[in-house]
Amino acid sequence: MAYEDLAVVDLRVNQANDRHGEVGSEDLAVAELFRLHDVQMRNLAADIAEVGAVYDPPLVMPADDSFIVFDGNRRITCLKLLLDPARTPTADLRVHFTRLRDEAREVVPDRLTCQVERDRNLIDSILFRRHTGSQRARRGAARLE
Repeated sequence: MAYEDLAVVDLRVNQANDRHGEVGSEDLAVAELFRLHDVQMRNLAADIAEVGAVYDPPLVMPADDSFIVFDGNRRITCLKLLLDPARTPTADLRVHFTRLRDEAREVVPDRLTCQVERDRNLIDSILFRRHTGSQRARRGAARLE
């Protein structure tokens, strides 16, 4: 497991995110996240603007001169739009993100510590565990309830 401090502009919202399926561009992926999770995305952006931090490092994989986000697409989307509200998919969101940025209690970070993995099989294993947890306890292991 490697952690690196990366520029938010170098992180790419995953065009094949499980939350929305395959789309043709990062901008379409951002639009889909808002179409499917508008209220949650707005609340997440407000929280990031208030505290000036993201506490759970995104999981990313290098791709050419950038990094594809495999876990943390909503957090990265909110950061990107707080840093550059002109990228929002609608005028309403542009107003919302501009207001959040202008009224932020803390500086919105333009760099973020990320977990960087180069092995797609390892990424899939990490995602499975993060999103589903252990489905069965090991034989003889104590169950936590």
